Formats: sequence, C-alpha cells, structure tokens
Amino acid sequence: MALTLREVLDLPAVSRGRPRVRAGSGRLNIPVRWVHVSELPNVAGTLSGGDLVLSIGVVLAEPDTDLRAYVESLRSSGAAGLVVELGRHVQRLPDTLVQAARAHELPLVELQESVRFVEITQTVHAQVVNAQYERLRASYEAHRLLGSLGVEGAPIDEILHRCAQLTGRPVVLEDLAHRAMASAGELPVQDVLRDWSSRSRQVPTGPASTVGGPERWLSTPVGPRKRHWGRLVVPTRVDADEAEDVQLVLELTAEAVTVAGLVTDTDTEGLSATKLIRDVFSGHAADAATIRARALALGFATEGSMSVTVVRGNGRGRTADAALVTAVTRAARSVQRAALVGRIREQMIAVLFDCTSSSDAFELPEQLADALGDDVAAAIGAGSEPAGWAGLAAVLTEAEHVATVAPGAPPGAKPTVSRSRDLGLRSLLWQLREDSRLLSFVEGWLGPVLALGEDKREEVLRTLEAYLRHNGVMAEFARDIHLSRAAAYGRIRSTEQLLQHDLTDPEERTAIHVALIAYRQANRLS
Repeated sequence: MALTLREVLDLPAVSRGRPRVRAGSGRLNIPVRWVHVSELPNVAGTLSGGDLVLSIGVVLAEPDTDLRAYVESLRSSGAAGLVVELGRHVQRLPDTLVQAARAHELPLVELQESVRFVEITQTVHAQVVNAQYERLRASYEAHRLLGSLGVEGAPIDEILHRCAQLTGRPVVLEDLAHRAMASAGELPVQDVLRDWSSRSRQVPTGPASTVGGPERWLSTPVGPRKRHWGRLVVPTRVDADEAEDVQLVLELTAEAVTVAGLVTDTDTEGLSATKLIRDVFSGHAADAATIRARALALGFATEGSMSVTVVRGNGRGRTADAALVTAVTRAARSVQRAALVGRIREQMIAVLFDCTSSSDAFELPEQLADALGDDVAAAIGAGSEPAGWAGLAAVLTEAEHVATVAPGAPPGAKPTVSRSRDLGLRSLLWQLREDSRLLSFVEGWLGPVLALGEDKREEVLRTLEAYLRHNGVMAEFARDIHLSRAAAYGRIRSTEQLLQHDLTDPEERTAIHVALIAYRQANRLS
C-alpha cells in the first residue's frame, strides 16, 4: 500500500519541522507516490500525480507569482499536497494561498522549523520504492498461489480462502441472481451474508471490476469472457488507495475460479447448496444462525420448518451423477415450493422443502417421488419429522441413512418413499454389515450363486429378489419376470438346485432373503 500524506507528516524527518496543516485536512490519507522540491510558479507537466511538493517559499515571495493560479496548477497536476518551510523566504503563509488551497481542497502544510529536504526525499523515496517492491512481490505471490490453484482444479472454497488471506478481507462468490454461492474470511458468516441479495444488488454489475454502491464494495466478474456466470464481491468498504491492490487479487481469484471450473467441469449451479448441505451433514456448520444466513443468501427464505428428503441414485460415474442432480433439481422445482437441492456425495442428493404445515413433511417427499418418475432413483429416504435449523443435521442424517439402507427399486420402476420405521431388518443388517459372522452367513447361503460369472450371477439374484418380493406367489412372480408360469417354475427349480436349498421352506427362504439383503448392502458399498 502506498505511503499516505498523513504518514509522511509523521516521519521523524518531517515531524522535526513541527508541521501544521493549514488546508485540506480531510485529504491527508491521499497516497504519496514521490516527492519533488520545486520553486516553479507553474508545475504543469512536471508532476505525474500523487507527488508531494516541497518548497522553502521562494516562489511565494516572488511579487509576480499568481498564488491562485499556482494552487490551481498544483491541483490540476494531481499533486498530493504542498509543504512550505517558513523562515528563510516567508515568515507566514499568504492568506491568498491558504484560501485558494482550501477552495481547491489541496493539502497545505507549513513547517515551523527548518528541516533537511534531502533527508525527507531520501526517506520517502526509500519507503515508496520498498512499497513498490513489496507490491511487486505480493503480486508475484498472488499470481503463483492463485494461478496454481486454478490449474490444479482446487475446490472453490480453497481458492476463496486464499483470496481472503491475501487481501485480509472477506470475499463472496455469487451467481447472476445475487445468490451467495460460497464465502471465506474471518468475519462471522451471518454478518457477511446479512440481507445479501438486496445489498449486493446495489453494487453495479459490469464487464470489469468496479467499486460501487453505498458501502463501496469491490466486485469483479467470474466466468469465461462474454459468458460470465457470477462475480466475486468484497463486502467491506474499499477506498481508492486500497482498490488497486485488492482488485489485483480479486481478479486473479476470479481467473482461478474460472479455470478450476473448466478443469474439473464443476457444476457452478447448486455449488453453494451442496456446500451448505455437506457442512450440515458432516457437522462442520457452525450454528443454526450461520446455517440460516447461508441458506437465506441462497434465496431459501424459510422461517418455519423443513421437509427433508434424500434421493439415492442407481448409476455410477460423473455423467450419471450429473443426470441425477439435474433430474432431482427439475423435480423439486415442479413441486412449486421453495427448495434447496445439493449433493451429500456421489449419487446421494438432499432436498430441503419449506414446510407450511406439519403434514408437508410427509406429503412433499411423495410429491417429489411422483415428479421424479421411473428409472431415475434407486431409493428415496425422508425424515420422520419436520426440521428446524437447529435440528436439521439430525433429520438430514436420518434421511440419508434411510435412503442408503432402503431397498432399491427394480429397474424401470419408481421407488417408494421410505422412512426409518419402514427399514425393519435392513437397518439391523446395515449396522452389522462389516461383521465377519454376517459375511460368512452370506457366503454360506449364496456362495454357489456368487461364484457365477457376472451376468449369470445378476440374473439369478434378480430372480431370487423377484420371487421373494412376491412371497413365493408363482403367478405374480411369473408376471414380474415376464415368463409363463411353467417357465417360472423351471427357473425356480434350477435356482434351488444351484443353491441346494428349498425355497418353499419358510426358514430357508427367510435365511436366503437375509443373505440377499446383506449382500446387496455390502456390494453397494464396494
């Protein structure tokens, strides 16, 4: 940061002269970029802006000097101020000079004791050069740190955290609808994001960095050129002498966020909702007030309770995951209720709905399931009761557990909504899923089937699941697997021969059912 005029006046080389400010006291924070000793009556063309002019009063003592024109030339040349040493050529500053300086808001300082101008210039120039070097070093460091984060595809939270460290200020990433997607910094989140949408809208949006709005926030666009999808905002006052340094870091951060998104193919839409939901689920969210502030900044403004639903997908990989997010988001919007949609992890999507009544907690998950349709989700878990901000983590954890443990819908079928009370035996088996005794039980009852090749193994397992689903009723079983009753009987007989167990025996059928559930749960984890 550049040395200010106030700081120059506090330097020992200057303070020994007992400086007294006669005009422009409100502009002492102006940056001083250089110091000149000059006795010219017209400095136009000799200054480059931000220069502090030192004088022993020769120009003021000349009878032909037009003092008003002299002040005008200083002001129009961008001088940081005028410092005059009294004693040798002038005993006091002319009233005309003081009045003109006040009229033009030009800082005017008189030195009541003699000082060495060479010491002042050497001291200031050394500090200016050091500041310039430090700024160059900081610029290089910012380029190095932020550039590498972008190329490496670092998480956006990490990039914003680095930006906040480099600027010493909070920073917020928002989308074009002024919804806060992510933030970083030392200030409490609820303070930073307070009334975010309306405050942010007061800062003009443009194609380049700008400082604006009543709070003088600095912002810069994010995204490929001509396809900006958001902007970075520093939600604290940024004055003119600070703007250049902060803007440099903010623009480098915007580039890093853009590059990281391209490298990782990051879905910027829903990014902040995912971060919020993951923080709540993992217990990293600070408190209910912080969670509420972040949700409100996303446009999810609920003062009541929420219905919590978690959807488990039936695919694998990035493409399937993106398709599930798209489908769940579209379905949530079709319910026409305020909603927040985000990933807990791959193929596990959480949906929070605003509840207007206690019955909503049960009806909204059903509406979401209807909107999802067939062959999109494997299972849907719902919280057993509405959640407030303080209890959201517990209900979200419950819904995620239900979605994880609930039986998957058959291919092409729409899953039903499950709740904790529906899990029964599956919940117990899930808790025992790593127990060696359960694993041995599975091998003992399903071993011959599991030894088959992948395609044949899956065919036999699906046959067993369909048979057990219909409780051994052959007509329903045959219809489910699209075979004649005679062919269905043949399929079951061959399966019994492979297993060497009688599927009509209730105990043996129960044991095979338990082993099949445990196997599917273990296989899902792998």
